[in-house]
Amino acid sequence: MAKIDFSKIPQFSQLPVKPGAPPDSNWGVFGDDDQAGCVNFLTEEGVVEAARLVRKGKVFRLDTPINYASPPLFDRQPVHHTKKSFESLGLLGYDDVLDGYNTQEGSQWDGLGHVGNLSAKAFYNGTTNDEIKGSNKLGIHNWAGRFVGRGILIDAFRYRQESGRPVNPLHDEKYSLADLRAALGAQHTAFKPGSILLVRTGWMSAYLAATADEKRAMAPLNKLKSCGIDDSREMVAWLWDNRVAAIGTDCPAVEPWPWDFRNPGALHYRTLSLLGLPLGEQFVLDPLAADCAEDQRYEFMMVSVPLHLVGGIASPPNAVAIK
Repeated sequence: MAKIDFSKIPQFSQLPVKPGAPPDSNWGVFGDDDQAGCVNFLTEEGVVEAARLVRKGKVFRLDTPINYASPPLFDRQPVHHTKKSFESLGLLGYDDVLDGYNTQEGSQWDGLGHVGNLSAKAFYNGTTNDEIKGSNKLGIHNWAGRFVGRGILIDAFRYRQESGRPVNPLHDEKYSLADLRAALGAQHTAFKPGSILLVRTGWMSAYLAATADEKRAMAPLNKLKSCGIDDSREMVAWLWDNRVAAIGTDCPAVEPWPWDFRNPGALHYRTLSLLGLPLGEQFVLDPLAADCAEDQRYEFMMVSVPLHLVGGIASPPNAVAIK
């Protein structure tokens, strides 16, 4: 894990620090050759502090089953799971074989090679498209063994309900920065440098409650609609200035879907490519949120073990929250 002097990290208003880097980018802040992005905010000291948050020993799984969405979202192809028998060897046993497995089917971390910035024509830290295609740069392996720290949950869905402004998660509604700030205040929770932020939008529970016909209707890329957090510059500045190491949500794209791929201000571009901020999608947050509401503790130790896939674009989070 990196050693970080948080007092020397520039504020969002001071970005960029590297000559020639695009506006609002942190390229060079963690070094010209950095490939981990905001995961650098996760430190050994932060792990020790996170461990102190474990009081009850309760563990919450944050992943969906790999093939939970049927049919898969975004026109992706379903994974085929085969149990390969050892019978021909005279043994009693099996191996798993996954055919057509897309690492972004189900809960996922978007890696820094997932989306480049169209305006800058580059990925995080100036990495070129040719480097992504022809090398292992920005691979998901750069996060393996580093994703441990203090997690905090913002239950934005509950906050909007209780404030009389409920969100329909299956529409492309936005949770504003004001919503997240107000929910955080209502929970009496505060950021600390290196927090892993989870935001409950209500989409996952709404999707799981849908009928089979409704799920089929919303699966195609051009039919899916989802709520998400606002893609504004102010939102991204807030995340950076609070030294958020990663953000995960229970909706398909973190920001509302659909989003305009041609819009240079889309959240994916502002975060993944300009700041190296990991985006987590389709997390399971309802059981954790219920427990947080019960004991009024919205912070916990979070452990995520992305695939050690050298050059990988994304990974299931393999994540748990521990209270």
